[in-house]
Order: sequence, then structure tokens, then C-alpha cells
Amino acid sequence: MAMQLPIIYLHIPKTAGTSFRKSAEQYFGPDQVLNDYGEKSTNTSEDIRSALYDSNDVAKLRASGMEHKLLTGHFTLVKYREIFPDSPVVTFFRNPVDRVISEYIHFSSHYNFTGNLRDFYTEKQFQNRQHRSMSGCAPDDLDFFGITEEYQRSLEMFNQRYGTNFPMVKLNVGKYTGHSDSVATNDELDEIRELNLKDLELYHKALEVFEQQTGVLSQSFKTLKRFCGSVGPIKQGEMRGWMVDRESAEPARLTVYINGKARKKMIADLYREDVQRKGLHVDGRCGFALSISDLGRIVPGDQISVRVLDGDFELNNCPVIVPG
Repeated sequence: MAMQLPIIYLHIPKTAGTSFRKSAEQYFGPDQVLNDYGEKSTNTSEDIRSALYDSNDVAKLRASGMEHKLLTGHFTLVKYREIFPDSPVVTFFRNPVDRVISEYIHFSSHYNFTGNLRDFYTEKQFQNRQHRSMSGCAPDDLDFFGITEEYQRSLEMFNQRYGTNFPMVKLNVGKYTGHSDSVATNDELDEIRELNLKDLELYHKALEVFEQQTGVLSQSFKTLKRFCGSVGPIKQGEMRGWMVDRESAEPARLTVYINGKARKKMIADLYREDVQRKGLHVDGRCGFALSISDLGRIVPGDQISVRVLDGDFELNNCPVIVPG
């Protein structure tokens, strides 16, 4: 596929962006890569600083950009898409919980962040970073995206698509390798998920498209394939639903959330003849009946969600809005 230059690479923090940028520099040459990491960053290219931050000269910026092969940095999609409307836009997405923890460790190691993990992830600037970088767009709106957990395969796909030969480079990996339970408590992991629901939705959409394109099942997409389930509306003070874990004969363990906050745990073990009849569960004991009165204080307009696997999978039709 012929490329319109420059390629715009959204470098979302802690998604393998440094490795991708270094691969581009090795392939194109360092002088062919423009960097925009902000006005105060020493990593920002002089051409960007002169055209954008010193004079806000869009024509000069466009001319400079079109003389380079790649434009990358920690910016949002909307910043450059209109300046280079014909350029392909690419990025990588990562499991939001792992990304947040990795960024916390990076800030603690390199930027003298002295707070604890919760101090870090409760700051709004570190929440839903992937969603904000996309300026509200969906993965399908991009020309190409990869999955950090499938980095090598993603890089191969990029090379195949654009006829390049970016080498495999792994840099700035850091100390965190994805074992979240060794860094955060279960309550902290739940709270990170609650504060990054937009990133979780974006990531799951990206995983689904990635699997369809490649047939490669990442661990997070395996989670989507493992579970299926649904909830119904609230009737006479009760909400019914069902949940199937395809990898276990044991009933699925569920957590009920009110407005994103964990409120109650339960097990889906009631008989559902309809689910068994459809062949979705071997004996049909996969249902649940949730009494709204068991959830404590509830008011009209509250949102009720049911999730499994520590919040990584949400049942269909969630959230259910409490009627007036």
C-alpha cells in the first residue's frame, strides 16, 4: 500500500511507543522522524518547536512534516489529522490496567513521583489516556492499530500493510511486565478499572477487530471468548440474568456495581431452562436473581452493572438504569 507522508503515530504512553519510534528511526533514519512530546520536552524536534510552538505557522508545519516519513509524540488525534488529512494514522492499544500500573512505575522511577499507586491513578490526567488520545474516535477510524500484548505480530502486520521493514526493537520496557496482582491489591485493581471504563471499552473493541483480522487470540480477547451472559430489566424489584463460563464447570462468580462502584458479590447457579435449551450451558444452572433491596441505597437513575473475572467482562445489556 502506498503511503502518504508523514505517517502519524499516536504514541500513547506505555504502549510500546518508544520501541515503535526507534524501529522507525532505524528504518527511515533518525532525521526522517519528527517528534512532538510537548513544548517543554527536550525530545520535541526543532522543526516542530519552530513551526508550532514558536510561531503557530500551520503552513510551515505542513511543509516540514511532508518532508519527513513519520510524525510521533504524546498528542491527541485531532491535533494533526486536519493538518495532514491524507496521512495514515496508527497507534497501539494496551490493557488499561497494565498500562496505568506501568506508567505509575515509570513516573516513580524517572519523574520523581513520590506518591503511592492510588495517588497516581486517581489523578484525572492518568485516567482513560487511550480514549483521550483518540479524540473520541474508534479503533476502526484509524488506518492501522496494533495490540501491545501482541507487539511482534502487530509489527509484522504493519510491515505487510505498508511495505516497510521496521526491525523488531524493544526499548523502555521498564520493570513492570503485567503481573498486576503483585503490584496492586484487588480493591486497587477494581478501582483502576472503574476509573478507566472508557479505555476498557476501547481496548475490547480493538481486541475484537484485531482477532478478526489475524486469528491471534490475545489473553484479553480469550476473556471475551470465555464468557457469555446477559441481564434483563428490573421487574418488581428484581433483576434476573445468566452467566456462562465456558472453561469451568463451576458457577460463575459475579460482582454487582452501582455507578461503577463494587457493591455486592454473588454466584450464578440458578436453573435457566432457556439457556440450557439453546445449548449454551450443559445443565442450565447458570442464572441469578438479584433483589434490588439487597444492594443498599438505590435511587432512580442509578446504573447497575454485573461483571465477572474481577471486572474484565461485563454482561450484555449493562448497565441497567434504575427506573423512576
